[in-house]
Amino acid sequence: MKPKVITCRVMLEEFRALMPKDTEFEVFEISQHTWPDTLRANLQAAVNRADGLFDPIFLGYGLCSQSIVGLSAQQSRLIVFRADDCIGIFLGSRQARRDLALKQPGSYFLTRGWIADGAGSVFDEYERLEKRYGAERAMGIFKKLLAHYRQLVHIVIPGTETLCSDRHYASEKAAKFGLEYVEISGTDELIRRMTERVEDPEILIVPPGQTITLDDILKL
Repeated sequence: MKPKVITCRVMLEEFRALMPKDTEFEVFEISQHTWPDTLRANLQAAVNRADGLFDPIFLGYGLCSQSIVGLSAQQSRLIVFRADDCIGIFLGSRQARRDLALKQPGSYFLTRGWIADGAGSVFDEYERLEKRYGAERAMGIFKKLLAHYRQLVHIVIPGTETLCSDRHYASEKAAKFGLEYVEISGTDELIRRMTERVEDPEILIVPPGQTITLDDILKL
């Protein structure tokens, strides 16, 4: 059977670049992270639709507020990342994510997928708030939302197209909300290793009939 990718919008382009052109995708918007229980139900429904028709089923998610905990397939293998979130995936490992958090605390991260989603980052909420409350009050709300952030970190994946519009978006948002703009190199290596089915401690292969548990994801 052919594989299928069920992924968050944030990782769609990286998966597309690595998978055969006839691969079937099912994509969920980043905004679904706001409701982890709903996202989990939607992901299970997507798995159910693919179960037995595709193998393996790649899940383009980290732990993401435990939204992948409890998922299972009865006939197909699930392949998932052992990662807290997509930032760890784009940095190549959970440890790299933790190291960066220690080295550069107070960072808000953006990637091409977050920007392209159009509703994925907190900055996309500003215009809605401005229309509702006016510029002064909207800015006040945002200063509270971003009080613990010092910089906006734009993760660029080498070998993939980084649009000028992405850089403009990220740098403009940093300037507008008083954050330092930082650009760093990420990697698609973990996604590549998943799609090539390379044995890796950062990647979990879930046999048919087995349910993803929190311990499965946290155990490295």
